[in-house]
Amino acid sequence: MHPKPRRSKRKSNPIVGYARLAALAYALCSIAGTCRAADPPPAVPIPFRNAVELALQHSGVMGIAAVNQWRARKQYEEIRANWIPQLTVGSALGYSYGFPLTLEGSAPSVVNFNSSQVLFDWSLKEYLKAAKIQWKATSLDVQDKRDGVILDVALTYAQLDQLTAKIATLTEAQTAAEKGEFVSQQRLQEGVDSKLELTRSQLLTARIRLRIAEAQGQADVLRQHLAGLLGVQPDAIVTDPQSMPTIPTASQEQDLPAQAVASSLAVKQAHEQTSAAQARALGEHRATRLPTIDLASQYAYLATYNNYDSYFLNYTANNLAAGLNIKFPFFNPVQRAKAEEAKADALIAGKQEELTKGKVREDTLKLQRSLRQLSAARDVAKLEWEVSQGDLEAVKGRMQTGAANTRDEQNAELDSDDKHAAYLDAEFELSRAQLQLLRLTGELENWAVPTP
Repeated sequence: MHPKPRRSKRKSNPIVGYARLAALAYALCSIAGTCRAADPPPAVPIPFRNAVELALQHSGVMGIAAVNQWRARKQYEEIRANWIPQLTVGSALGYSYGFPLTLEGSAPSVVNFNSSQVLFDWSLKEYLKAAKIQWKATSLDVQDKRDGVILDVALTYAQLDQLTAKIATLTEAQTAAEKGEFVSQQRLQEGVDSKLELTRSQLLTARIRLRIAEAQGQADVLRQHLAGLLGVQPDAIVTDPQSMPTIPTASQEQDLPAQAVASSLAVKQAHEQTSAAQARALGEHRATRLPTIDLASQYAYLATYNNYDSYFLNYTANNLAAGLNIKFPFFNPVQRAKAEEAKADALIAGKQEELTKGKVREDTLKLQRSLRQLSAARDVAKLEWEVSQGDLEAVKGRMQTGAANTRDEQNAELDSDDKHAAYLDAEFELSRAQLQLLRLTGELENWAVPTP
């Protein structure tokens, strides 16, 4: 067996390391005179795994889920503390005239000491069980929010990378369209083409500019969103296509809906909610028929200026009372109605669990079957791109023999660039469905951040 490498206690931030490398490269190019002083340091690509880790560290959604988990734990500890003695020390100093009356239920005293705790309460045990289940369910919610952050980063990262390549392709198409527009203008001046042909060339160029503007707008929004997830500036967001792991291909023969139901965090949370609701309903019903036993004690030091020695034959300054407080429920219609209400809540939670299972099963099957269509659409788009590239090579060959002109070459280039952009769109749509399916089947985190 190989010895395990020792890990440093101090974790390094990968973005800081990249920033240092970028600053060093910028300093070297400044010394060499190859970059201008006004230019900012070049952005360094952020690997996909580092992007996921940074998003998990800076996620506000996960922070809220962690606080909810902590609150659920304190709610559980609050109920459990009923079996621990609750101690209070105080004083009920006051003036007495005549017979010493009580002040808010306590006799006037120099100092008093009270303690109380639950000995037996069968309904409270069920409430404690429900609180513990709720606490457990919040841990599932934290994991679900974690998967949501990973999916958000993965989709944003993949789409931003796809848009970057698409913008580069459309830019090449714009260059070809502008050349075609120039050729049409020259041919119009020579009297070879009509004004309509020039207008068509201008329309084609305008359409490409529109597509570039749309893609650039989407990329800016995605870059801003990813920067918010990672806690960095948008200008520092540069994707690294090679760092994103290959998405596994799901088989159509696998029973993925059953696997998703078994591993779905949403289904597990719904089951925990049902168990908690059933425990609370049982606790409410037990409160209508089972007794409760509490242990209580009280000590008070009484003063003579409150006239205790005048009205009580055997007066003593030190007084102690301790014993059991037993209560038997006899007739409580309010509690009975509350118990029936809790029973209804448990039935609703059970129905909601079944609906959640059905939705997860349906969504998984829908995604699994859509992969076949999206994969075929991706293959068609890829073949169309390859065919357009072949057509471009054929046009270039005909130009050497004079069978084709410059406009034919530019039209072929435009068609090839357009087919390439369509292929990139189809590739991303397939990746989106695959990533969503990974989350439903519980394999997303193992894919994004594999355990060594």
